[in-house]
Amino acid sequence: MKHSKNNHDDSQSVKLIRKSNNLVEGKYRFDIWEMRVFTKMLTMIFPDDEDFKEYRIYLKDVIDEFNLTTDRQAYKLLKAGAVKLMKKEIKVVRDTEEGEKEFLTYIAVGLDSFTSKSQGSYIDISFHPKMKPFLLQLQTQFLMYDVRNVLQLQSSFSVRIYELLKQYERIGRRTFTLTELKETLAVADKYPLYANFKQRVILKAQEDLENYTDIRFTFEEDKRGKAVHSLIFYIYSNKTVVEERKQPEEEVEIPSTDIAENQIYDKLKEYEGVNLKTVKEWIEKYSLNYVAERIDMLKRQQSNGTVIKNPMGYLQKLMQQEVLFYPQVIESKKVVIDVTEQNLRLQSIKYHEKSLEDLRINYYEQQNEIIKAYFEENPVVKEELLESLKFGYDYNRQLSVSENLQRDSFKALLNSKVRENYPHLFKELDETFRRQEITIKQALRSLGWSG
Repeated sequence: MKHSKNNHDDSQSVKLIRKSNNLVEGKYRFDIWEMRVFTKMLTMIFPDDEDFKEYRIYLKDVIDEFNLTTDRQAYKLLKAGAVKLMKKEIKVVRDTEEGEKEFLTYIAVGLDSFTSKSQGSYIDISFHPKMKPFLLQLQTQFLMYDVRNVLQLQSSFSVRIYELLKQYERIGRRTFTLTELKETLAVADKYPLYANFKQRVILKAQEDLENYTDIRFTFEEDKRGKAVHSLIFYIYSNKTVVEERKQPEEEVEIPSTDIAENQIYDKLKEYEGVNLKTVKEWIEKYSLNYVAERIDMLKRQQSNGTVIKNPMGYLQKLMQQEVLFYPQVIESKKVVIDVTEQNLRLQSIKYHEKSLEDLRINYYEQQNEIIKAYFEENPVVKEELLESLKFGYDYNRQLSVSENLQRDSFKALLNSKVRENYPHLFKELDETFRRQEITIKQALRSLGWSG
């Protein structure tokens, strides 16, 4: 179905990217202009869209938003990127009730463009209908982020790595085998040698994310013999970029459903108890994205027939929920929200408890990795510490040193000694862990958890 073109202002308004986790994990490779067209199209999808539109992409917007230099080839490159995007296939592996399936589809269709680059000021293009499950009406298992994080990235691989790590930002760590990562980025043929892959993809992404995005990472190579088998990424909030964006002169509106306070208030004014002061307090305490996403959830539940007795009270509870779980729509569509709230609370508690468990496991593993790396670089220190512990009660003299190191109690004692003597090694890890632990516990306690 052909829709009226998005006008110029509309194309500027939406600043969020939403895509299913399955799509993020998909196997595909874009060049930089394909990525720019794809990213711009994504920002033009609204959360409540039920179908794709024909998206009008203005060359001026692309140049401005991606901070490009205007030249005579710009329209030619934009058009070429769209043409290649239409020929690009994406492979997505997903779990179904029938088992794991591999889904293959084209990404875009229907390019309408000027024949003369001197006349070209925009292109019209749409997503392939088969992309709907990955981009429209997303309720659970999706990634959402501020498009500003990818606008300045000059490598499509940096964009992909940003998304793959952003999914795991809360956990703080993600591991790929080298084969898995190359397959996901579709670069096994392009970078068969690890040294080239590391230099052109991993280190480039590390630099790009550090400079332009809200996360940064370090990584560790897990070797099997002399060959690198896996890469362990450690993910951190990029405080420098995050703080810069808090400055008033740098602020860019980031809408979800509607962005302005008055627009959000207009969406809620039908409900008893709403006032502009409450809306402003929500936005100040949380964020425009956060507030609008929860309003979107409320509206969607109501449109599905769910009876919400006190919409403003329900929204207040949603504001306290860091993670949203969209309840299943029941056939009768006469669900009383008290039941839904209880299910929502229990699911959220379960989710946060699992997050806390994962956080602690990862913290322990990362601590061990830090100690292992330090001992490899400073074998004398390791020997001195082991010697000092040989006469302690926890050292079994009937066993060899290596056998003692396999015992959890002795290993814990050794780790404790390292932490005591070299606390600076763990400063960043400890700060990240404490910050994430506090956040999760606060979310749990707001749900009635007493742990």
